[in-house]
Amino acid sequence: MKNSNSIFKNTKNLVLLGVLAALGAILMFIEIPYPPVPFLKFDLSELVVLLTVEIFGLWPAILLAAIKSLVHVMIMGLTTPYGIGVITAFIASTTIACLYVLVKKYIDGASFMKKALRFFLVIAGFSAVLTICNYFFITPIYFGNFWFTQIREWTTLSSFIPGLSFDLGYGAAIAFVYIPFNALKGLLVLTVYEIIAPRLTSALKKIK
Repeated sequence: MKNSNSIFKNTKNLVLLGVLAALGAILMFIEIPYPPVPFLKFDLSELVVLLTVEIFGLWPAILLAAIKSLVHVMIMGLTTPYGIGVITAFIASTTIACLYVLVKKYIDGASFMKKALRFFLVIAGFSAVLTICNYFFITPIYFGNFWFTQIREWTTLSSFIPGLSFDLGYGAAIAFVYIPFNALKGLLVLTVYEIIAPRLTSALKKIK
């Protein structure tokens, strides 16, 4: 495990962390709409968080997630009620970083089966955590309230996707919308990370 204190005492490391945080903030601006629910968007800023995990460890990666979120707020302001959008981004980055570290600790190795199992566990955990958070407080805050009990009576699937020929209650709607969205986001982030990580992390470690 990397020593966080020694990381922050090294000027090169601090500069590299700053560059990675800036890159993460930039990637937050590059958003891809999720067609079924247009107000949901993908971004790839978690890539930088995973790179930071690989180079520096978990705690610096969580710090970087906080910094990139703060930079985004400083530039864009609070674009959602009570800043829930940027709070969600921080939760997503922290969740995928923690899951990546935890799963890799117990399932390491370069074989296809081990990589596939890591993918599945991280994506399943990521989707579960974010969907639960959306059920209890993220979606309620986005709709102008604070807790799920304030909106579950009137929020249905048509609140997310107008014009459907069928409808679902609050809990089923949350699952229907967010499980595939978060699973797809996790798959996208991990796939791109697996493609770019080997060479990029090797190059960045040489700069340390």
